[in-house]
Amino acid sequence: MTDARRGGRRRPPFSPARRIAWPLVLGALLLPVPVGGAQPAVVSVTMREFMFQPTTIRLAAGQPVRLVLLNRGQLAHQFETAYLHAVPVRVAGDVLSVEAAGLDVTRLNPDGTARLEFIPQHRGRYVFACTIEGHREAGMTGALDVR
Repeated sequence: MTDARRGGRRRPPFSPARRIAWPLVLGALLLPVPVGGAQPAVVSVTMREFMFQPTTIRLAAGQPVRLVLLNRGQLAHQFETAYLHAVPVRVAGDVLSVEAAGLDVTRLNPDGTARLEFIPQHRGRYVFACTIEGHREAGMTGALDVR
C-alpha cells in the first residue's frame, strides 16, 4: 500500500527510532520501582584530581538513592564499582536517560554531571574508583557503605 499524501511512498510499520525505543521501554518495566513512591535519598559526589568527595557514601539497603556525580576537575573522570554491575540502574544526564540491568562505568568530562538512581539491595562495604589509567593509583577511590 502507498500513502498518497507522502508522494506514493510506503511507510514502514515501525520507524528505526521506535524499533530502538521498544526494548528500552520493555526493559524499564522490569526495573524495580520504589514502593509507595518513596523519594530517593540524594547524595552528591564531587570528582576532582585525584579524589572523590565524600570518600565514603553511606546508603540504606532497600531505600532508593540518587547519586549525583559532579566532575569539577580539569580532566575526565570515571565512577566504577562492582556493586552496580548487577543492580538495576537509571543513568540520567543533561540529554540522556538510560535504564539498564547493571552499570559498568560512568565517565564524565570536566564540568559534567550525571545522576545514578538505584535501590541498594546487598549490605556491605564496596570499593568505588576512577578507572582511568593512573587515577586509582593516585588515590581516587572510595567506599559504598550499604547498611
